[in-house]
Amino acid sequence: MSLRVPFVGIATAAVVVLLLLVSGLPASAKMEISEQDRHFLRQAHQGNLAEIAAGKTAQDKGESDTVRSIGAILVADHTKLDTSLKRTARRLGVSLPSEPSAEQKAEHERLASLSGSAFDRAWITAMIEGHRGALGLGRQELQTGSSPDVKGVAESSAPVIQGHLDRLLRAQGHLAGQTG
Repeated sequence: MSLRVPFVGIATAAVVVLLLLVSGLPASAKMEISEQDRHFLRQAHQGNLAEIAAGKTAQDKGESDTVRSIGAILVADHTKLDTSLKRTARRLGVSLPSEPSAEQKAEHERLASLSGSAFDRAWITAMIEGHRGALGLGRQELQTGSSPDVKGVAESSAPVIQGHLDRLLRAQGHLAGQTG
């Protein structure tokens, strides 16, 4: 009988731990993540929101087929990236902003006020800068972040963002060749 009591106690403790793990409690109750990880998730989310908005604007206002096409790609890809990021943030209990930063919104308004080839050139330049910044943010997370889940978001995003940057740089060269 004395062997049975400790076994029941151990089994009960194991069941409690298992229930806590699968109960849907925010992961923050299960595990702390660093401020760097939180910063990355918030900044990357705002970047995705800004890129989605910018892509929609390019689809509406772009003069060239290239800009409109890249705009559509940005909307699709950044929507997918953000879905994964939000899932990770929710699992880790990190609250995310509901809109792009004030600086990102101001840049969007500036771009939206342009038209024709001036819009196309300014939009591509702004997207190049944004994507370079996003790659830097991801590199910082990979170097100094502590959460494997958040680092995974940064790592899986990098090839998509690099692909956008490569496409934008080619488009910039193409547009420069047309006006040169």
